[in-house]
Amino acid sequence: MKRILFLIAGLLALPLFADKPNVIVIMADDMGWECVSAYRDLITQYNYPKAKPGEKDHYSTPHIDKLAANGIINIVLGSETIGEEVLVGVGRTHYGMTRWIGTTGTSAAESYKNIPATGEARPDDNALIVGAAGPMGQMHTIRLVSSGIENLSVVGTDFDDNRLASLGEKVNTLAEERGVSLSLVNPQETPITDKFSYFAIMAPVGAVVAQAVKDSADGALINIFAGIPASVKQEIDLDTYIANRCFMFGTSGSRLSDMKVVLEKVLSGQLNTDRSVDAVSGMAGAIDGIRAVEARSLAGKIIVYPQLKELPLTPLSELVRKYPSVAEKLDAGIWTKEAEKELLKVAAA
Repeated sequence: MKRILFLIAGLLALPLFADKPNVIVIMADDMGWECVSAYRDLITQYNYPKAKPGEKDHYSTPHIDKLAANGIINIVLGSETIGEEVLVGVGRTHYGMTRWIGTTGTSAAESYKNIPATGEARPDDNALIVGAAGPMGQMHTIRLVSSGIENLSVVGTDFDDNRLASLGEKVNTLAEERGVSLSLVNPQETPITDKFSYFAIMAPVGAVVAQAVKDSADGALINIFAGIPASVKQEIDLDTYIANRCFMFGTSGSRLSDMKVVLEKVLSGQLNTDRSVDAVSGMAGAIDGIRAVEARSLAGKIIVYPQLKELPLTPLSELVRKYPSVAEKLDAGIWTKEAEKELLKVAAA
């Protein structure tokens, strides 16, 4: 492997994106990432052997490890290349808030320009949602299509044609109204050949992240929304990742400010979260709802009304038979506040 300078910067209280973090730069002679125990498991390809069982690990760095949590790995290639895929701890991006940046040049500062202000898609983005027809994927698709972002193109993929059809019923008309180019594709039938500048990954699979890097356009944002276990490692083409100025991010929670943004979109009418609802239930059907999600028999969200104790799991498509007055309140099959009011009245009787 050619000589590469790795600069490891531990960030204190690192926010998700570029909010002027506090930076501590630690540089030591002949100190590589394998000498910092927090990073040793993130990049395992070139590590020195760990200590044998019962022996003290001479690479243990507990104090630096505290700084490394929620930190950034900045890879400075210095006009050279790695030349092979590297086994990377992609699971730590979602649960450990680890961020990867890099530059093909020699200035470590140049890499920080690749950190976006937010994780939102941008004007002219070509977005790919992997696993778009599942419960979370549907919400991401609806959110992007509703975003009002100029000249946005969205491709949603899923292996289940029935789920894709269900998603299409919810978003095709919306996409036309919002002027969004939308394609819903089963990649097993129609291979994806485009390059994308925004990814939303709903599948907790490391190989999907690796493919996103290969399919990345310049400046691509890779949102690892799926909860890939923290221990998962995957071979990643870091040369392409750095050359294309990619930025991977993910989080297992939201800040209050994030929730306020979503609430404002809902209250303004920009985002209708009811579009993702597939079924309603009382407490009697809650377990069946969990099983339906596990069995993938329902693609969207399920609303459970605790006050309707005896209401079984009821897909919206069955309301016309079981509760016709509720079905009349749907908007082209989409759940509404009026339908909810009617359900609470007739199902409680």
